[in-house]
Amino acid sequence: MAKATLYNNVTLRERIETLRQQQIKSPSVRQVRHKMNENNKEVIIESLKRKVKRLEHENKDLRDQLKVAYAEVYKKI
Repeated sequence: MAKATLYNNVTLRERIETLRQQQIKSPSVRQVRHKMNENNKEVIIESLKRKVKRLEHENKDLRDQLKVAYAEVYKKI
């Protein structure tokens, strides 16, 4: 069926235009994926921030333990 036939039929033309308007209003798959990716990025960023804080705290604790161990070694000398 040719496009001209579809658009010359008033009923079909109205249906096509209605469906186009609905399609414009609803987000595309690409837009939904992009939004999901943005949300995932935010979650990953927050998770990594928490991990960095935990590792910084662990690093500080280990440095403190190392200072104590060096002090004990120097006391023995």
